[in-house]
Amino acid sequence: MATTSNEAAPFMALQDERAIHARRAKLILLVGSSGMLVAGLIWAVYFASQENWPVVGMDFALICAGALSLRMVRAGKTAQSTLLMNASVFGILVFMALFLDLPSDAAPRTVQLYLIPLALSTNLLLRGERPWLRHGPPVLSLLTVVILSSSNFGVLTSMALPDSVRIGGGWFNCGLAMGILYLLIVVFFGDIDRIETQLQRAHNCFVELIGSMFPRSIAERLLSTGQAFAERHSNCSILFADIVGFTPLAAKLAPEDLVKLLSGIFVRFDQCVEQYGLTKIKTIGDTYMVAAGIPDPDGQHARKIVEFGQKMLEIVQSLDGVDLRIGIASGEVVAGVIGQSRQIYDVWGDVVNMASRMESQGLSGHIQVSQETFELTRQWFNFEARGEVAIKGKAEMQKTYLLAKASQSLPEWV
Repeated sequence: MATTSNEAAPFMALQDERAIHARRAKLILLVGSSGMLVAGLIWAVYFASQENWPVVGMDFALICAGALSLRMVRAGKTAQSTLLMNASVFGILVFMALFLDLPSDAAPRTVQLYLIPLALSTNLLLRGERPWLRHGPPVLSLLTVVILSSSNFGVLTSMALPDSVRIGGGWFNCGLAMGILYLLIVVFFGDIDRIETQLQRAHNCFVELIGSMFPRSIAERLLSTGQAFAERHSNCSILFADIVGFTPLAAKLAPEDLVKLLSGIFVRFDQCVEQYGLTKIKTIGDTYMVAAGIPDPDGQHARKIVEFGQKMLEIVQSLDGVDLRIGIASGEVVAGVIGQSRQIYDVWGDVVNMASRMESQGLSGHIQVSQETFELTRQWFNFEARGEVAIKGKAEMQKTYLLAKASQSLPEWV
């Protein structure tokens, strides 16, 4: 299976998104803290010119809060900086709503609208915190919006702005507050789209990986249920192939050359497995294991796997110093996926042991088959009886047969 470097696994996608969120949160807090400093300074100068000293004091508090928040961000204390910014802005907006932006018949109160983007930004910035901390300040801000928008409560003082100023300010407040809210929504849904894209890519990569590790029907079963299983198959064939003299060959070749040689051979074997409709079980070192008739039944399992063995011998004939010893047995096996980690599709049973013995006690450049495989394929292939041999784990001597070198199969079946 070919994958690109950006097709990350799910946990990598999530880790990348956390890093992106952390950088974005830091940037938002830096901009917000700097904005508090600048806004506090501008309004302090303006209200000082009006000799409105209580508001100047409030602006000075905003400047101090912005400076402290900025220091927290640089120290990596994003949660503390977020809470300080939320509390400072919340307090100032409530103060302005109660003392400066008093509602009238000519102009409603609008400054409380800034609490809506404040609630959303606080929730986004505290995304990784405990639920009560993440949702508490935003809910408080939204409840305050409802209360201030639904009532005319306020404290009439000399600080209250005249309606002539508030009418224009109302349009400005509504437009700016909704603009900030829209930008936050764009950021929020941009994060969602990015996560969905990364997870979909990772999911596709995972499905392709499972599909390359297991037969199609087994992969679909694992993806749908996620449970290990094992089931009996009464008619199938197992093939073991081993490279003769692999140990001396490995001693002669550099590791890189040895891997390249094995990879080249096994890739061609894999292509033939697909061509014949067989199931590759596994490779162990220089041993190659294939099954026919599992997981899907196949009445031609024995014939197909013998023809596949012939093809394997043809492939290695063009390689100097490489030869195969192949063993085949047919009968009943148990196949399935077991365990929880490093799962593979594997087969067990007497037939597996017999096929392994057919290979290990076979001859170089030949295919040795069991009595059962011989009976199933004798009408298509020429065999030479090797006689009875002792098989480990079997009390009785077992008849084995070698596929004749000149053996020809009938014309290819469909």
